[in-house]
Amino acid sequence: MQYIAVATICLLAGGACAAPAEIKYLNGDDLPKCPADADQAGECIKNIMNELIPRLRKGDPDLGIQPYDPFVIDRLSFQYSSGAVSGRISVRNVKLYGFAEHKIEKVNVKLDGDKVKLRIVSQLPKMNLLGNYKAEMLVNSLQLKPKGNFNVTLFDVENRVVTDGEFYNKDGRRFLRIKDIDVNPKIRDMIIKANGIFPDPELDELALNVANSYWRDIYGIILPETRESWAPIMLRLINEALTHVPIDQFIHGPE
Repeated sequence: MQYIAVATICLLAGGACAAPAEIKYLNGDDLPKCPADADQAGECIKNIMNELIPRLRKGDPDLGIQPYDPFVIDRLSFQYSSGAVSGRISVRNVKLYGFAEHKIEKVNVKLDGDKVKLRIVSQLPKMNLLGNYKAEMLVNSLQLKPKGNFNVTLFDVENRVVTDGEFYNKDGRRFLRIKDIDVNPKIRDMIIKANGIFPDPELDELALNVANSYWRDIYGIILPETRESWAPIMLRLINEALTHVPIDQFIHGPE
């Protein structure tokens, strides 16, 4: 079950994996082999993940794993609509810091033939996102076109990831393909900094004071509204990474 280790890195990193031109496979000779029984595999996978996350923070070109602390997002756009607010926002040159401090708390694996359900709970003390943004917003009848820099810090992040997948065979090897993913991060606190919301810096400061006072409402709107933008990208990158992880060489059978 060690194949889930690399998958979990990609899941928690928001898809920090991309396939290289030549397919190579994960070599886990210095890592324990996990039991084939799903009920016993969770603790083994958790321990492997807590070793691999800091070890691979600088990436692995052979496996297509990019450095993920910071994790860089070149560009991402999404649309949203909630109540009186609607619009489109694009972010560029985003750097995400803190992922290498992730701690996996629990892994649960359920098998049903070739079907796999994976549940992961992890903790992250602090995550910082820096980048540029550009937006077109409609607030009631007021049109805004803000652009500038942003700096968002999340504190005490609890990630809950649920995936559904299936096994498949290729070139005499067995692999895992993720079919669906649901990510539900919860945070204790968030600090939002940005400029360019309004031409007047004083209005910028007022808007940020409001945003930081009602960050829970903002967070609750943005997360589900943007899922259609980032979830398919994450799913594609995870599956590209999983082409490097043949399952059977990382599982030991019953003693």
